[in-house]
Amino acid sequence: MSLLLGALTEKILNEPKPLSDQQRRAVLCDRSHIRIIAGAGAGKTETLTRRIVYLLLVKQVDPSAIVAFTFTEKAAQSMKSRVYERVKHLGGDEICAHLGEMFIGTIHGYCYRLLEEYFGYGDWGVLDEKQEMAYLMRVGWAMGLGRSGYYATNCEDFLNALNVYYGEMIPEENLRKKEDREFLEKLHRYEASLNKHKRLTFNRMVQLAVENLQRRPEVAEHIKHLIVDEYQDINRAQEELIRLIGQGGGVFVVGDPRQTIYQWRGSDERCFEEFATRYPEAVTIHITQNRRSTVAVIETANGFSDTFEGQHYDHMDPVRCDQGGVYLTELESNIGEVDWIADQIQALINEERCNYNNIALLFRSVNTSAPPFIDEFRRRGIPFIVGGKVGLFRRQEILGIGQLFAWLWEDGFWQ
Repeated sequence: MSLLLGALTEKILNEPKPLSDQQRRAVLCDRSHIRIIAGAGAGKTETLTRRIVYLLLVKQVDPSAIVAFTFTEKAAQSMKSRVYERVKHLGGDEICAHLGEMFIGTIHGYCYRLLEEYFGYGDWGVLDEKQEMAYLMRVGWAMGLGRSGYYATNCEDFLNALNVYYGEMIPEENLRKKEDREFLEKLHRYEASLNKHKRLTFNRMVQLAVENLQRRPEVAEHIKHLIVDEYQDINRAQEELIRLIGQGGGVFVVGDPRQTIYQWRGSDERCFEEFATRYPEAVTIHITQNRRSTVAVIETANGFSDTFEGQHYDHMDPVRCDQGGVYLTELESNIGEVDWIADQIQALINEERCNYNNIALLFRSVNTSAPPFIDEFRRRGIPFIVGGKVGLFRRQEILGIGQLFAWLWEDGFWQ
């Protein structure tokens, strides 16, 4: 039997392509709490996939005892497909029939499953971020959000405050100071409205899941392996949720604190740094190989991360041999920058070195920095697509409509 399992393990580690020594160590590690530090292009998804396959086929863990969190539904679907294909390829037909019992998805998706199955929220609906904004625009005037300024902006500011409140798990007693009392009153009105209409938001799902698991920890006792991707982007509430779910088994987290980009929505990279403190028995494994980027890009990224104060990270090691290039060009004016970049794009296309869809421009803000480029590209006939546009509820025409509806409501038009 041990020989068969040994041969199966080698297949998991080497097919369809051999894993690196660092990846192999991550897949095979038998410690209860494991932190993987893996940068961009390190093969994180493949490592996670083979870890799950190893648990299912070699360790013979029941699929229902495994929970894997991904940052997006798209990533979850990709991982589900990979796991199914690998398990089936390696002869695990019987296990394939039960893979539906294993949860692979987002934290919010799992919270809703808990609330629906165990805590009496089966007939509640879920508002995504855009739907929540639309809902608040509908009920916010009665909450007092339209007393001054732009109504839609006030609603957006209120949602940002909610992100902090829920994400940091701020106790209500901390909001009873005079300067916070107004927010607390609006919070109570908002939650009462959501309860009345049986609606859950992403933030409230995590909060309610945490509160209910604290009261009934036995609900998660069957979970023996909790796997979390992009751990650097979780907040304090999600960290507590992970602790509650994983306290009956092992926790395997993957991330890279150098890639933390969601502080604006409440993520806290300190959760990643404090993992080893929270779990003293934890082991940390670095996966340093980068299969995606050129040598020049990796060297530049390594040099940049060396400047982070108070932190030291292992350098990424390039797998690709092509040198590539990273250039810093200083120009005298914004107009000169626009012209220079447009010239570079046209030169690349004319020399047939790439296609338009191989070129990307990144801005600190699309709203403030992109318009001159858009105008110049249109003038030159350079095709483009703008991503990261201003949010729907921040557009001037929508703000105006929101003000109009708010005025009509205040004037008693619909009453």
